Amino acid sequence: MLAVFAGIVAALGCLPAHALAPDKAFHQYVRDTWSIEEGLPQISVTALVQGPDGYIWAGTQAGVARFDGVRFTSYDPRSSPDMPGMFIQALFVDSQDRIWTGTYKGAAVFRDGGFHGVDDGFGREIDVFQFAETMHGELLLASDQGLMRLAGDAFKQLAGDPGDPLRSVFTHDDRIFAGGYGVIHVLRDGEWRAIPLDGALDSALVNDFAHYDGRIWAATTRGLLYLDEDEAWQRFEVPGRLEDLVIETLHVDRDGNFWLGAAGQLLRIQGRELVESISDETAYAHGSVLAIAEDHEGNLWLGSRWDGLARLWNGWVFRYDKPEGLHNSLVWSVARDEQGSVWTGTMDGLAVMRNGRFEQLVAGSEQPHPHAYTLLPEKERVWVGTRTGLYWWNREQARVEKPPAFGVLDSAQVNGIIPRDGEYWLATTEGVWRWDGEAMHRMAPSGDLGGRDVRLLYETRDGELLAGTRRGLLYWHHGRFLQMRGVAEGRDVTAIQEMSDGRMVVGTLDEKLYVGRDGTWQEFDEDDGLPVNSPFALGEADGRLWVAGIRGIYELELDSIQRYIDGEIDALPGRMVLHERGDVPGAQKGYCCNGAGNAKGFMHDGEFWLPTRGGIVHLVPERIHRNPEPPLVHVDRVRVMRQWRSIEPGESFDLAADHRDLAFGFAVMSYQDPTSVQLEYRLEGFRNEWQRLDEPMQRQAIYTNLPAGRFTLQVRASNNAGVWIEEPAALSFRIQPYVWETVWFQTLMLFIVLFLIWLGFNYRLRQLQRHRRELEATVAERTEELRVANEHLRDYSARLETASMTDPLTRLWNRRYLQSQLPADLAHFHRELSKPQFSGSVMAFAIVDIDLFKEFNDRYGHDVGDEVLQQFAQLLQDLVRTGDYVVRWGGEEFLIVFRPMPAEEVPRVATRIIEAIGTHEFVIDSGRILRLTASMGLAEYPPFRDTPSALDWHQTVTLADKALLYVKQEGRDGWCRIKPTPWVEPVTLAGRLDLPLTELIEAEEVSVERG
Repeated sequence: MLAVFAGIVAALGCLPAHALAPDKAFHQYVRDTWSIEEGLPQISVTALVQGPDGYIWAGTQAGVARFDGVRFTSYDPRSSPDMPGMFIQALFVDSQDRIWTGTYKGAAVFRDGGFHGVDDGFGREIDVFQFAETMHGELLLASDQGLMRLAGDAFKQLAGDPGDPLRSVFTHDDRIFAGGYGVIHVLRDGEWRAIPLDGALDSALVNDFAHYDGRIWAATTRGLLYLDEDEAWQRFEVPGRLEDLVIETLHVDRDGNFWLGAAGQLLRIQGRELVESISDETAYAHGSVLAIAEDHEGNLWLGSRWDGLARLWNGWVFRYDKPEGLHNSLVWSVARDEQGSVWTGTMDGLAVMRNGRFEQLVAGSEQPHPHAYTLLPEKERVWVGTRTGLYWWNREQARVEKPPAFGVLDSAQVNGIIPRDGEYWLATTEGVWRWDGEAMHRMAPSGDLGGRDVRLLYETRDGELLAGTRRGLLYWHHGRFLQMRGVAEGRDVTAIQEMSDGRMVVGTLDEKLYVGRDGTWQEFDEDDGLPVNSPFALGEADGRLWVAGIRGIYELELDSIQRYIDGEIDALPGRMVLHERGDVPGAQKGYCCNGAGNAKGFMHDGEFWLPTRGGIVHLVPERIHRNPEPPLVHVDRVRVMRQWRSIEPGESFDLAADHRDLAFGFAVMSYQDPTSVQLEYRLEGFRNEWQRLDEPMQRQAIYTNLPAGRFTLQVRASNNAGVWIEEPAALSFRIQPYVWETVWFQTLMLFIVLFLIWLGFNYRLRQLQRHRRELEATVAERTEELRVANEHLRDYSARLETASMTDPLTRLWNRRYLQSQLPADLAHFHRELSKPQFSGSVMAFAIVDIDLFKEFNDRYGHDVGDEVLQQFAQLLQDLVRTGDYVVRWGGEEFLIVFRPMPAEEVPRVATRIIEAIGTHEFVIDSGRILRLTASMGLAEYPPFRDTPSALDWHQTVTLADKALLYVKQEGRDGWCRIKPTPWVEPVTLAGRLDLPLTELIEAEEVSVERG
């Protein structure tokens, strides 16, 4: 099976980079979606186009939405009064870079910041379905009135043009195609010819046209047609697939994919073959596609009848999961056999992938433990290590076998299996074992090195046996394991790899890499330029080291390690390729990777295969083609006197003298990964240094108390591959001066002063001295005024910063304050943990939620609800200590971060707060007294005291949130504390936090305390 993939890659290796590789299945593309929750005005996207300025324009049933990758701007008859209708049926960009929209009431063109209607010259409503443009630049539209052409400032019907209702119009070379009801009109050599559609097609609507593979194609409500060499329309038939299918739209992308948006499915044709059909019923479908477009980066955009807007791009990896038949998405181990099959250990048994499809061979219930944690495939059998024991899968007889001698490992987690000198060595939680073909032999007593907590085994090319354990790297010498000095001493070793040049690479759970040769080792981590990641699997290909771990996959040029050691470069050029959270610039978001041990990934023919909680990831380095297109940047809006207004390209403006506080909004059109865009800006005439935007997704710059003068705001940006635009976007403006800031006023003042000085010299010496003292007093007064003004400015800036970190309703701190302050407090707490007085102390995260608050709001109204939220916030502040944080977390949820306290105090504090809330009297403005109850979810920090950094505070809050949900489900008005069980591994719990609490409890990975 791997040979099949290798052949595909080799066949495409000499081709240019693909935006959407034709050999990838639809679900393999990276997909992001937007709907009304993100600002789309309505869920049905009926038309799509990228404008000349780079924006994506989406037509909906509630107007047109302009999208810059982050923010939607809506245009409808309310914002553009001259827009004829809000139900959009067509969008089009003509050769003059004008954006046209067609509605059920007429056509409109975008200019001066809004849409303006263009009618037939008589004010009649036109139902517009599609636009096209001839090779001579003449604009056409298909409507219920027939074919119309733009003449001056109106659409006209010319004699001889089709007058029957039309749904589509298309031009190719010198021909015009117009589709209607059961007929297609063709204009060629100046003459129209109506071609009726025969038989079952006589009532079909012709919705769209396309030119593909040397032919003209037509989408109808009764299937797909093409124009043959005899100028006759023929059905494109795929038995049982396309007959009578309602096809809404057609699109040919730059990679030769011919896309058909149809009722109930999306189809893809390559050449003359239907290669893929994506049903709306599949989990990864974008339902009922009505519109398709492609942007300047090659991303494919889909508009859905009910799923909003979607964007697809190639991504770096193949992912094999449920669509390929995998029975369980959480994969613990992968290994390749000599025939190229990929053996897969999941959370629920054993599977094998052959020719791109999975087959489950062993159910989890048939194994000693459901988790197939490590694998070793051989010709006649497959070794499978689970969390409680070991078995064989007999490949010839297709059955599970477990020799009695395997029973000694029934209480051990088997982490790795390797062949060595005709025998088999096993890494387990109960140390290293050896199978000689008849019996298991323990290779080290439980109290010795190698006697417990062994994660993996590795044999070098020289035959040296290495063991990665939770307390360092060991080597086998004269019948016993010894500590490898100078490398990962006392650390949890999770990966080992020997490079082609003989260097050894060792990875540890605390996100470090060790590189060594001949006993000399170098340690590298984040401070040296490595991405933050705990290595679980290592691979080498084309002079690069590939590191896969729980946070994702990164690459590192092997030559750069020595250059860094020699001081030739300032940092190691580690570069993330795949990242779990997707918040690392330039990295694709995606699940990766699981577990530490053997069979946690393999490199074959330069391609990396890895287990994840989203199936198997298959990384082909040769196919990583980073985005070469620089972003398109505009300064598209400005806020003056708290009011935003749009700015057109090339616009400049003057501001009154009292308009000194301004905010500017940017649009950066780089759609492949907007979260990885980097932004810099500067205001020439005020501050000429480039400033990095701290929050690129906000895309705003704020200036306060600007002086009078002429300014130019410049903005530059890079895409997700770090490609910067060559010329920054610019906006020029002028702030008028106050009278006393004008040149003539200052000149007049200068003449007056000189005149007074001249008069002074004519007075007696005593008067001159007195005038001098008065002038000095004036200077002192102005200096004091300047000092006071500066103090006011500093006070204003401080209040502005406080306001940005404060919830406006409750006056509590918000998430931004917590994210800026909490890391420092946690770092201090980590240092204090080693002190005896803190031996039993924990910090606690508590999420408090007002019970049934939605029903309360529905009954009393939101004004009363806001008043109660304010009282509730004050009550919480009164119930906690001075140094504890009370944060408005969202809606009726509040987050309390308790300073260190004895762990046994946590339940008592929770009980006290819940009881105090239940007895508190909330008084609304009418004088009425109300009583409320609340629920609280608790999690202690750190969850794992021995490894405080194993789970960060975000993940601790996730545990508290699960505890809150548990309280809600159990009847509310109480508290619940979740704690990891003593036997759960931190890395396991971290990888399973998205699972329901019940599954974590059943797996005995967490315990629950209720009060």
